[in-house]
Amino acid sequence: MINKLINDDCFKILPKIKKNSAQLIFTSVPDLNDLEMSNKEIIVYETFIDIALKQFARIIKDNGFIAMCQSDRKMGGQIYSKHSMLIRKMYNLGFKLKDYKIIIKDVNSKDLYRFPYQHLCVFTRKGIITRKREWLNNIFIYDMKKHKIGPFYNFPLDFVKLVISTLTVENEIVIDPFTGSGVVPRVAKIMKRQYLGIEINEEIYNDSIKKG
Repeated sequence: MINKLINDDCFKILPKIKKNSAQLIFTSVPDLNDLEMSNKEIIVYETFIDIALKQFARIIKDNGFIAMCQSDRKMGGQIYSKHSMLIRKMYNLGFKLKDYKIIIKDVNSKDLYRFPYQHLCVFTRKGIITRKREWLNNIFIYDMKKHKIGPFYNFPLDFVKLVISTLTVENEIVIDPFTGSGVVPRVAKIMKRQYLGIEINEEIYNDSIKKG
C-alpha cells in the first residue's frame, strides 16, 4: 500500500491504511466544483469533507500533522470560508491548529471571482514544530500554475519540500489522498520519506505517472 501512486477513490484506500501510522497528510481537499456540486449542495459537500477528515484523524499519529492548503470561495453573493470550516471540523475531531500560513499564489491576479491566495492550516494532536528559516514567515509567495487538465493549482516543488522537511524526517509516511499532479508523493520519495498518493481522475493520474 505504501510507496505507491494509486488511481482510485481515496475513500476505498484510506480505510485499509493502519491506524496511527502516518506522520503527515498533506493535501488540498476538493472544492465544490471539483466534485461537480452546485452552490446549493453545501450540506452534501460538508458531509463529504467529514468523511475525509475522520479518515485523516484515524490514520495520523498523535504527534503527526495534517496540513491542508485551501482557497475560500466567492459564491452566491457571499464568501464561503472553506478554511474556517475545516478548522472548526478539525477542532471537533480533537485537533489543534498548530500553524497557519498565507500562500500568495498569483500576485497580479485581476480575477474578481477567485482569491489570489490560499490558507495553509497545519493541525496536530500532540506534535511539535521546530520553526526555522523560511517557516518563520507567516506569508509565502509562490507562483502556482493551474494544472493543464484539472481545475486545481499545482503545489510548487519548493513549497512541498518546505512542508515535508519541516513536519517529517526520513522514512516517515507522507500521504496525499487527493494528489492531483502527484507532486507531494514525488517530492516525498526524493526526500527519502515513505509515501502514498491517491488520485481518482484517470487522466490526471496518467499525467502524473509520466512525471515519475
